[in-house]
Amino acid sequence: MNILTQRWSTHLKDDIVIEPFSERIKVYKLPPYSQWNAFLAWLHDFSVEQNCDKLIFYVKNKERSRFEKAPFTREGEIKGFFRGADAFIYSWFLEPQRAHPVDQLQEDLVLQNALSFPSEKERSLIPTGYTMRHPGENDAEEMARLYRSVFRTYPTPMHDPKFIRNIMKEEVYFTIMEYEGSIVSACSADVLESFRSAEMSDCATHPDHRNQGLLSTQFSYLIQQMQRKGLWSLFSYSRSLSFGMNLVNVYHGFEYGGTMVRNSNIAGQLESMNIWYRQLRIR
Repeated sequence: MNILTQRWSTHLKDDIVIEPFSERIKVYKLPPYSQWNAFLAWLHDFSVEQNCDKLIFYVKNKERSRFEKAPFTREGEIKGFFRGADAFIYSWFLEPQRAHPVDQLQEDLVLQNALSFPSEKERSLIPTGYTMRHPGENDAEEMARLYRSVFRTYPTPMHDPKFIRNIMKEEVYFTIMEYEGSIVSACSADVLESFRSAEMSDCATHPDHRNQGLLSTQFSYLIQQMQRKGLWSLFSYSRSLSFGMNLVNVYHGFEYGGTMVRNSNIAGQLESMNIWYRQLRIR
């Protein structure tokens, strides 16, 4: 198996991805069934060494029988994730307290409110005074300042201009919104080429420019870009305690796929993330 080990994960292109900042490990490809028990024993010990206490498995339908009993918990699904085949998401919590939400009542309220809104699918109008474009490497410094102003912590180092420049060279497609020459909002689509799907991510709007539909406009544009690339599915992980991005997903026809408990180090703590997906093509 290929293993990517680093403090921050920038891609989801390997069989196993270790993300110590969020104290988690993701597994995208399982070994043969004959090696399953040995693999789990190795993965457990390796996770302890890496100080990761949540293991996440993206599983094809034919593999689900391996996860029907403890210690695994099904947290959701992303339809079309594996080149049109569905991914079922199971987690193994090595520390029991990690399996408990930060604020279950508030998380339920956010989700219920978001799901009560109708889907608009496309929203392409740019508000008066704003412009949208693809950023270049020269914009990385200002983009990093935007992310620092919005997030106390973030699962990947979007506060670092060098990191932003590096991922611009990969299959990460950014948009930015400007107002009077300043970057006030940004968004990206991170293409997982081996799976032919993409994560809608890195969404941020400066507090002074919220409630203008800036992220919705960028979402609409990026969705069209990904459709032209022939991808099978788009997905997004949205903070379960934050209404805004959950609503953006609903607006654009994304379906709720479940909640990943205490999944990401964002806004200063490990927060649960709601799964959203939108199939662009169906087998």
